[in-house]
Amino acid sequence: MERNITTLGIVLHSRRWGQTNRRLKLLSVDLGIVDVVSYGAQKSLKAVKAEVFCDGQFFLYHNPVKGDYTLKDLKAIAGHEEIREDLALNYTGLFFCEILIKVHGGENAAEYRLLSKALDLLTTAPERRVLVLIQFIHRLSEVLGIRVDLDRCPVCDRAYERDEIVYFSSSAGSQCCQQCANLERTLILPPGARRYLSLTATMDFEEAVAVDLNPGALKRIKAYMLGYAQYFCPSQLTTLSSGLL
Repeated sequence: MERNITTLGIVLHSRRWGQTNRRLKLLSVDLGIVDVVSYGAQKSLKAVKAEVFCDGQFFLYHNPVKGDYTLKDLKAIAGHEEIREDLALNYTGLFFCEILIKVHGGENAAEYRLLSKALDLLTTAPERRVLVLIQFIHRLSEVLGIRVDLDRCPVCDRAYERDEIVYFSSSAGSQCCQQCANLERTLILPPGARRYLSLTATMDFEEAVAVDLNPGALKRIKAYMLGYAQYFCPSQLTTLSSGLL
C-alpha cells in the first residue's frame, strides 16, 4: 500500500492520545473505518484539527511496518460545527457515528454518503432532527442489506392488509406478519408507520425528511426505529441509553 494516501472521510470518534495527540476513528471511502493519529492536535495551534463530524479530504501517511495511519493535512468539506454546539443534535450525530462503528460491513462509500448527507441535514434543517434520525436508520438498514419489503410478509409471502399491524421475527431478522412473529411485544409497527416507511423508501434522503408527521406518529416511529436499530446492532448503543435522542 502507498505510504501517502488521500481519501474522503468523516471523523466518527476522537480521544486524547498521550499528552498532545488525538486518536481519531475515521470512516474512509477507500480504507473503511481506520484509526488515525493526529499529532499535536491536543495543544499545538498549528496542528491539523479534525473534530468529530468533520467531513473532508484527508491526507494520511501510512506506516506499512506498524500498520498505522497519521494525519498530515485536511481539506474540510463541512465541519458541522453547528451539530457540536447543540446537545440534541450532538447526541444524534454521535448516535449515527456509534452505530456505524458497530455495524460497519464494508460498504464504505455507501456508509460515507449516508452519514455525510445525514450530518448536512442536521446542520441545515435542525428542526427536522427526529425525521433525519428515523430516515438514517431506515436507509442504513438498506445499506446493510437487511431492509425488507413492507408490503408483504417475507416469511410466508402473504401481502399485508392495509390496516394490518406488522410484528417481528428474530429468526428471519425482519418485520413479518403476526403468525410468523416471535417478538410480538418488542417491535410492533402500526399500519400508518408501515405505510410511511414504505412510501419514503423510494425517496431520496432530503425528500423523505421533508415528509411531515403529526407529533404522535413521529414519537411512535422514532421509538420503533430506535428499537430496530438496537436489535440489528451487535452490542448496546450507549448514545441510545442517554435519553437525549
